Amino acid sequence: MNHDVLDEPVLRANPDAPAAPATRIPDALLPAPRPELPARRPPPSGKSVRVAIVHDWLVTYAGAERVLEQIIACFPDADLFSLVDFLDDRAFIRNKPVTTSFIQNLPLARTKYRAMLPLMPLAIEQLDVSAYDVVISSSHAVAKGVLTGPDQVHISYVHSPIRYAWDLQHQYLKQSNLINGPRSVIARLILHYIRNWDIRTSNSVDEFVANSAFIARRIRKVYQRDAQVIFPPVDVDAFLVNEHKEDFYLTASRMVPYKKIDLIVEAFAKMPGRRLVVIGDGPDMQKIRAKATPNVEIMGYQPFAVLHDQMRRAKAFVFAAEEDFGISVVEAQACGTPVIAYGKGGALETVRDLYDARPTGMFFDEQSTASIIAAVEAFDDNRGRFSPADCRANAEQFSARYFRERFFEHVKEKVPALRNATLPAFDATPPSDGALKAGSIGVLAIDQSGVLGGAELSLLEVVKTLRARIQVALFDDGPFRTALDEAGVAVDVLDAGALRHVRKQGGKLPKGPALTGLASLVRAVTARARKADVIYANTQRAMVIGALAGRLARKPVVWHLRDIVSAEHFGRKQLAIIKWCAKFGLAHVVANSEASARAFSDLTGFDRKRIDVVFNGISAAPFDALRGVPQRSLRTRLGLPQDAFLVGSFSRLAHWKGQHVMLEAMLHNPRMHAVFVGAALFGEDDEYEAGLRAFVEANGLAERVHFLGFQHDVAACMCAVDVVAHTSITPEPFGRVIVEGMLALRPVVAARAGGVLEIVEDGVDGLLCEPGDAGALAQTLDNLQADVALRERIVANGHRTAVRRFGTANYVAGVERILKNVAGQAGKRGKLKKAAVA
Repeated sequence: MNHDVLDEPVLRANPDAPAAPATRIPDALLPAPRPELPARRPPPSGKSVRVAIVHDWLVTYAGAERVLEQIIACFPDADLFSLVDFLDDRAFIRNKPVTTSFIQNLPLARTKYRAMLPLMPLAIEQLDVSAYDVVISSSHAVAKGVLTGPDQVHISYVHSPIRYAWDLQHQYLKQSNLINGPRSVIARLILHYIRNWDIRTSNSVDEFVANSAFIARRIRKVYQRDAQVIFPPVDVDAFLVNEHKEDFYLTASRMVPYKKIDLIVEAFAKMPGRRLVVIGDGPDMQKIRAKATPNVEIMGYQPFAVLHDQMRRAKAFVFAAEEDFGISVVEAQACGTPVIAYGKGGALETVRDLYDARPTGMFFDEQSTASIIAAVEAFDDNRGRFSPADCRANAEQFSARYFRERFFEHVKEKVPALRNATLPAFDATPPSDGALKAGSIGVLAIDQSGVLGGAELSLLEVVKTLRARIQVALFDDGPFRTALDEAGVAVDVLDAGALRHVRKQGGKLPKGPALTGLASLVRAVTARARKADVIYANTQRAMVIGALAGRLARKPVVWHLRDIVSAEHFGRKQLAIIKWCAKFGLAHVVANSEASARAFSDLTGFDRKRIDVVFNGISAAPFDALRGVPQRSLRTRLGLPQDAFLVGSFSRLAHWKGQHVMLEAMLHNPRMHAVFVGAALFGEDDEYEAGLRAFVEANGLAERVHFLGFQHDVAACMCAVDVVAHTSITPEPFGRVIVEGMLALRPVVAARAGGVLEIVEDGVDGLLCEPGDAGALAQTLDNLQADVALRERIVANGHRTAVRRFGTANYVAGVERILKNVAGQAGKRGKLKKAAVA
């Protein structure tokens, strides 16, 4: 369960939640209604109503996305549009494909999309929704500015007008250190432009829906329009009431300035007799920790189970932010826990104070320590007036089911063609595009290797899920075939002949026996492809065979790109072959990182709309199974010294993987031992391995360097070392061992290049060094060895990153979705061709 933003819950249906009256701004306070216009032209008779949903950006699963999830549940057949789509977990959008803007393909868009605010008005206007009868925008920035026509109904659910362009502009400029100077002038001009655009585009919205009366007042202030209030959904079913409260207060939130967690901590620091528990993480963490006193426990980020437990047991939940709604306030009440909240914003609509016969909390008037202290003291004086049952009953009016009913009825009211429509039944389990049920599609997966490398381990995760609808063809035998057999997957080993000796680094193009092997493989794959709907090539050589076989069998080919296709990794002739295949026989490309996608697009000119980035998924199960095994036992099993500081390297022994950098670092750091897990593969790096061993002997490192060779139980090897080091000297396409190290609860030190930059945030969930810099690597490892607190912080954050962003479920769902979409598009083209011939 994702609680990346702790004050916003995961959604579920709540069939028992009672209805509540609609909340609406009094008519007397609203501007005069606009004159009635002639009715819109309805869709042609017998034609279904086409619905488009437009969201600002898809990068995480937070409050706005929880609302989007329920809007999609109301209109499951709607098409989805967004400025960018960088989701890892796609379950909440029900694995829908997303039409994105040109910002999606700009450099650094994944991490710097917010900085592209000046381009967003133009970008949102380029999304073409002209084919739809109803457009629903979910907007806290620019989504409401999508262009619509006179016969389209545009309903905008507004989380807030653009805060940093309107009433929070000065706060935004101050926090961004943009008070004075040329940058400040530019920022103010941009925000002025955004405000003008924001007002102009509000005129194209037919109906505004606000997430609270507070936001409805903002809408009236900014756009001079009225808004129906439909509160955002809260998963009250995920929270259980606890009648017995303990003697502590709780606050939980993302630690950013406007949440005012520092004020709450300061207030309790002045009340040493009262205990406060703080859950959350963020940029202000160190500042808040510095203010904590012994009665204040800073727990940092915690999974949902811990948050839920603390929220149920706390005597009160303290909330000091001015929020548009404030979902955590409702969550606390769902646990039967009363709330002490700042008396502005959405909290005024979700908390019943002492003036109510059945209060669920109380307010303080100022965002100050004195005001919080006074409110806590007043709460203790009136504690007997708060009932867990009353808190729960108040929370239930904000259920997800109630949101769906209210929102669907509101849309029906505004769209005559939907008057007879019924709310679809809610299915809490989203459809998997890759479920690939019988009768859907069949997949032929091809791979050049029988060795269990990173690419093969990743493919194994996919075929385990698709085993009923997938066939695998390998060009070589080995442990990978054994693993596939054990997983119950249909697998054939094809004879590659002399072609198996061709390497990606270059050399002569295949002639004679190699060409014979090529033709044999193409024939074998073509025969198998005729029974499938899509060919899924997992490696570069498999892609070449797949491109040829796909043309012969008239089947689309998807290449899972796991390399950075550059001169550092491939020979000139091999790069030329890749460019030819991209034009000749590839329908789609799945890249394991943005770095891989960018290099491929730059090389081939391939349409970026046909390239999807899906991060590799790594299962946590092998690492979790070792949690109770002492490290000493693992070291004994592997023949490693018990008391040494062990730094592990986990990859094939190859020059570009940089194991020699690790050995050079040992000369700078005499306290570390090196553990090398891996061997020279494909017979092409034997000389490099011999060179490593010679270096060890020449420098007297034999007692401190441990070559373990290829190991099946990588998890045990990682748990046996103290640090996992990634030392590649050229950009790594992804960096699987980095995620594995995080899952093993080991701090990771990695080379600052390529796909690594998309995994590791330096100093947060790992440490980065310049590629090939042995001195910097030695110093970083020395710092890790000396600083226990640093190691613990890196480990905790790293594990959270690995589980959230690189889980196998997200990975498999992403690959499945692409395979099915490509097969479906090919099927449609085939039907059109047959119809044209007929």
